Amino acid sequence: MRLQDIAKQGSNGEQVLSEEQLKHLHLVLLEILDDIIQICRDHSLKFILIGGSAIGALRSGGIIPWDDDIDIAMPRRDFETLCSVVREKYSDKYGMLHPQDRENFGRVIPKIRLKGTCYRTILEQDLTDCGVFIDIYTIENVPNGMLERYFQGFMSMALGFCLACRRLYRGRKFFRSYMPGVGFTVKCALGFCLSFASYETWARWLDHWHSRCRDDSTEYVTIPADCRHYFGELNPRALLCDTVPVSFEGRTCYVPRDADAYLRPIYGDYMQVPPPEKQERNCYLEFDLEKRGN
Repeated sequence: MRLQDIAKQGSNGEQVLSEEQLKHLHLVLLEILDDIIQICRDHSLKFILIGGSAIGALRSGGIIPWDDDIDIAMPRRDFETLCSVVREKYSDKYGMLHPQDRENFGRVIPKIRLKGTCYRTILEQDLTDCGVFIDIYTIENVPNGMLERYFQGFMSMALGFCLACRRLYRGRKFFRSYMPGVGFTVKCALGFCLSFASYETWARWLDHWHSRCRDDSTEYVTIPADCRHYFGELNPRALLCDTVPVSFEGRTCYVPRDADAYLRPIYGDYMQVPPPEKQERNCYLEFDLEKRGN
């Protein structure tokens, strides 16, 4: 079982958000998105909706009703600019988690968090800042040379596995009840062997390999921090970087021009609304928007 799957379990008395809580959460997420859109307009930055957010835009023009997040992706250089702008001009409103930060909490998916809010899922049990967030996945260049491409992909996959084991070992007391069995024990043992470096250091090493290719004209790109990792998310540059506008809760956002070629291999018939029993929701440990009057 992957760490991402743990958040969808509720075996220890965790709760899922009510319909009313989801509505309030969506409003806060859209507030964050509005600021991202404005920054991107002001600085000519590109972003696309990915995953469930892209599906929601195409299927119903907005957030999937049971979703608790918004996922976007940006080319690495554009993300670095966004991060700098947020820290320089929006630091009173947002916290920014960057994988290269000294305190990155072992995360390689950048997040922009709204201060004065709290939404702590199972996977965020070790974080001090648990504000409502939007994930910003980085679109990374892939080397044109086959040997270099496979070497970078191998290092990305290997370091990603090492980081997962290191995080699991660090949080072993908490995760034990969610991941029983031999697999948990083996990964914890590997995590112990890897504890010569902190999980923050492993995350920085992994992010370095994700972003190692700086050539913005390569034929292929990937989103290595996403669920299918380096090789599973590898696509022709045009597929992810050629975009079209879509309406998303009344806002203009962007998706890949050939969104079907991007989404169908991952989600199958994504335009079909899944039955209620397959509408997965993350469990949470803490949820508080009261400081914002919600």
